[in-house]
Amino acid sequence: MATKKFRLSNKAIVLMKLLSALSLFFSCCLFFFLNLNIFKRDLGFDPDYPLGSPSNPWYNLVFLIVFLLAICFIVYYITNMIIRFETKQVWKADRLFIVYQIVFTALLLITIWRWFFIDLSNAMVPSVIMIVAGFINLITPRIVDNNNRDF
Repeated sequence: MATKKFRLSNKAIVLMKLLSALSLFFSCCLFFFLNLNIFKRDLGFDPDYPLGSPSNPWYNLVFLIVFLLAICFIVYYITNMIIRFETKQVWKADRLFIVYQIVFTALLLITIWRWFFIDLSNAMVPSVIMIVAGFINLITPRIVDNNNRDF
């Protein structure tokens, strides 16, 4: 007896990836607004912690730059997925997936690094949401390119 292989449709895969990206965006926004004073300190706006001092070294600014660039890419990725979904070109929505995984991994590592090395008491909930988004990202299969119009 042959078993039938269960396969998700491309629309379901795109919706799962969109859910993962939106939850990652939500966790980044939550992380930013819960720790707004830390971001102000990283930029050097706090007079007690000037930028470049031992209490606020320059490499904290690297976290802020990577964090903001990752958020910009996530917004671009979400926009790309929605546009491809709406124009019924779902097979093209997966083209940025490798870059998204790299950005997601960098964002997760840098957030956890900040959480462990700098006392951020509000970082637990956004980190858990990031881990759940990563799990959804890992279990989502790749989109199957079944566009035969190009041939």
